[in-house]
Amino acid sequence: MNKMQLTKEQIGQIFAGVLFGGLFIYGYLFYFWLPTAVKIEENTKKVAVLESDINKARMQKAKYKDLEAKLVSLSAEKEAAQKKLPRERKLPDLLRTITALSKKHKVDIQSITPGGSAPVEYFTKVSYVIALKGNYHDVGRFLTALGLEERILTSENLTMSASVGSDFSLVARFTLVAYQYNG
Repeated sequence: MNKMQLTKEQIGQIFAGVLFGGLFIYGYLFYFWLPTAVKIEENTKKVAVLESDINKARMQKAKYKDLEAKLVSLSAEKEAAQKKLPRERKLPDLLRTITALSKKHKVDIQSITPGGSAPVEYFTKVSYVIALKGNYHDVGRFLTALGLEERILTSENLTMSASVGSDFSLVARFTLVAYQYNG
């Protein structure tokens, strides 16, 4: 084989080409590749953190739906309990209830007298003395309807006597006890 002889000029050109190629590779690595690689790595970490946060948020959202449903259910239970055992006296509502039931069961309310209140551990018993007229079965239905009301009401100390000379066959007097929550 033939040996090639390079001139000094050719060696200089090769050396300059290798030098500029090396400088180009150095510049490319340190000014373009490495900063871009660092940014890619940082962004990859940020994406991983964001994905983790999204997954945590999705898990919390799933729990939140359960909590939201539980909150709705507990709110409904609270409202039902407050209707049965209100915090206030709610006398107008009680009077409307008694009046509506008396009309429904054909009972004539003669009087409603507040009897006072007695605090018990968790609730207060508020008493009203009620006098009414009606026939025996209508009075019984009226008292039963009071006991079946949504609000907790009880009838105590019932006294009945026959009515003479009128359309009504019975006069009843009892203490209606309405309960009120102390909490």
